[in-house]
Amino acid sequence: MKQANARRRIRVWKIGTAMAFLFCICVCWLVFDSLFAPFSTQGERVEIPDYRGQRLDDLSFLEWMEVKTVYRHDDNTPSGVVVSQEPAGGSLRKISPWNPTCRLTVTVSLGKEHAALPNVVGKDVRVAEVALRELGFTVRVERSEGAYPEGQVFDMEPRAGAELPLGSTVTLSVSRGAPAVTVEVPDLRGLSRAEALMRLWEAQLSVGEVVEEPSFEQEGTVLRQSHLPGTLVTAGTKITLYISAPPASYKPQ
Repeated sequence: MKQANARRRIRVWKIGTAMAFLFCICVCWLVFDSLFAPFSTQGERVEIPDYRGQRLDDLSFLEWMEVKTVYRHDDNTPSGVVVSQEPAGGSLRKISPWNPTCRLTVTVSLGKEHAALPNVVGKDVRVAEVALRELGFTVRVERSEGAYPEGQVFDMEPRAGAELPLGSTVTLSVSRGAPAVTVEVPDLRGLSRAEALMRLWEAQLSVGEVVEEPSFEQEGTVLRQSHLPGTLVTAGTKITLYISAPPASYKPQ
């Protein structure tokens, strides 16, 4: 009994395998014949046109085409132009009464990807550059003197909020700080310490060290100064004063 059941299972398995094999052959034959028609006299072999590089708006697809359009950004192709297609141009396909269309997928460029330009006015130039470059923009820096702190962005072109293709150049106007003011060093020699300080303040200069030197000149008067009178210096420069002191106060080094 067991042997009969085993033989029956083997026979069923062989028949199932043979049928599956025949089914695969039929499917392959139908697919091959539908594409290339080597055996059937019905139907028509057609060649897929090459649409790459053409504008989608200018195309007229053939009646037997079932077209699907896909869009994506492409840095090297203008917006609206076909980038690629599937099947490729020049491919042969078969259309017939039971298969009257051929599927065609065309990929159309959206041009370069765009992004909104953030507002970086008022930020430090290093922070602004990092933010813009992370978004994909190119940054150009133009420095000029102004009433803004050194290194601060006080203008940008294009303006914040503009939609730009990634890779576009953004120009940042960056402050070098307030322009340097040049003043003339006054002659402080012979003046008292208080008078010398007042003259320095009027000349937009600062006092540096005050050094006492033994002298027979009147005590507390300016003997000499670190910068010669008439020298042009930047406003705020510190001027060292050498003040007269009685000889008795002199202490050898």
